[in-house]
Amino acid sequence: MSEFCQDRDLLGIEPGLFLGGGFAAQQIAQGTGGQISGTTFTSPGSDFSAAGVAAGMVLCVYDASPDEGVPLEILAVPSATTLTVSVLRAEADGPAVPPAPGESLSFRVRTFRPQIRNASAALAEKLRQLAETAGVQSADFADSSQLRLTAAYLALAGVFVAQAQNAAAHDAHWIKAEHYRRESVRMQLQLRLAADEDGDGFAERTRTLGHVTLRRS
Repeated sequence: MSEFCQDRDLLGIEPGLFLGGGFAAQQIAQGTGGQISGTTFTSPGSDFSAAGVAAGMVLCVYDASPDEGVPLEILAVPSATTLTVSVLRAEADGPAVPPAPGESLSFRVRTFRPQIRNASAALAEKLRQLAETAGVQSADFADSSQLRLTAAYLALAGVFVAQAQNAAAHDAHWIKAEHYRRESVRMQLQLRLAADEDGDGFAERTRTLGHVTLRRS
């Protein structure tokens, strides 16, 4: 199934998810003795490929405490023991920004891929219904950056709902969960459907989802 966003998108909104403890993240790799040189992170004792580390995930490096660490986006996994990393870029396709060099670093790779998959599945179904109502194909969505942000907000809502279980109604996690839920709805209404009716690669017809109404059959 397609994932409309990545961990790097969540990092740009809530960096604390990858630094602090207690969040429902999957920690798929960790260790000590890591080294950073340029955009290459090396851990001789690791097997990042076997651990399932992938581009778009987040590497946190630190000296003493993860809470005081530096989150880096993972751009590639060139080998079992190396990662290509960057300081978070403004654009997903921008050039890599080398982090500060370091040696004997502790590290961990965390991912919220399960929450991202759930959010993407829910959003895909919503877009499918809206596309059918609008008379175009759901694959013809424009504004991929908006689609990524919409999915990221929806995933974050799920993360904070999980974190807020058994908490009081005024708990900050409930407040954040509701905030991101509302933001995801707002962003959905700003997405555009684009139809290339003659196959020339250009959209002849676009439609904002805020102008589409679902009706029960």
